[in-house]
Amino acid sequence: MRKTLFTVGRTVLGVLAAGVLVAAMPAARAAASMSWRTCAGSDDGSCSLRFTSDGQPADTAAGQVIHAGFGSQGDPVEIEVVNGSGHVVTGSTVIVTVAIGSNPGSGSLSGMVTMHAKGGVASFSSLSISKPGIGYTLTASSPGIRSATSAGFTIWGSLLHCSTTPCSASSSSATTAGTVTTSSAAQSQFLAVGIGGASYTCRGTYRPVSEPFVFDVFSPAGVAQPGAQFAASLEISKSAVEASGHPGAASWQICYAAKTSFTAVTGTSGTAMIGGVRFFTGLLPDCSRDDDGEDRAQGAPCVRARHKDNAGDVVVAFLASGDPVGRG
Repeated sequence: MRKTLFTVGRTVLGVLAAGVLVAAMPAARAAASMSWRTCAGSDDGSCSLRFTSDGQPADTAAGQVIHAGFGSQGDPVEIEVVNGSGHVVTGSTVIVTVAIGSNPGSGSLSGMVTMHAKGGVASFSSLSISKPGIGYTLTASSPGIRSATSAGFTIWGSLLHCSTTPCSASSSSATTAGTVTTSSAAQSQFLAVGIGGASYTCRGTYRPVSEPFVFDVFSPAGVAQPGAQFAASLEISKSAVEASGHPGAASWQICYAAKTSFTAVTGTSGTAMIGGVRFFTGLLPDCSRDDDGEDRAQGAPCVRARHKDNAGDVVVAFLASGDPVGRG
């Protein structure tokens, strides 16, 4: 596919079955096997699991190890066993299993998903998720103990450390390709991109065809950089174009989502929850141009150009600002 660039701001353009043999165990052994399920200091004698404050999963790239720091940095994901008073049960050695809770990108979890607690804390240092998505969560469970769910996090298609300016990155799926370039990223920062893993639509007659294209600039600590500007492309494959019943490039629109409000095509504005965060949505209008034919910055976000390449793919270029997601 041929890539065409467009300008974008930071926009968001996832039981233990006790068999009959357990009941037949001698009373002393049965009591011992159940002792770890109770906690001193709890009104009802029960335990709970809890992701530690320093062990919540953080954003990283698909297939990379999930740690508590951005981009696979920092401590491993950690879950602690606590009693009814919220204190860590330091003597607990229970088995803890993690799984994907919210799964916006239909990803799969790899790595050592079951670990024994040590000192009341289970550490997971090899977890990874296979596909991009905004708003993944992990769950932690153990027989006889209340389960826990992590805070939400994002899995990106790639996280590129920007060593030069401008900085460019790409991501693709079977039907959608996106390329983004920015001069807003400092050499210590990261350009994150991803295709898919977000679910939303726009009002009116719009019908989604492409997968969402998501990108942003982050500091090494994982803080999104406000005011970043991008040049990017969204390309829809020939097969998807033909299946849509709209073979001409002129009819293709960008369904846009951003954390800040923007001017959309009349009758298409709305809101959507993406990864647990409220986004404004709507179809982008065409950009206005000055007397020299240049795009006016104050027109962003807006569609800059549409064309069909020699392979039959539709390419849509647009300007954007804010925290965006775009789809065709």
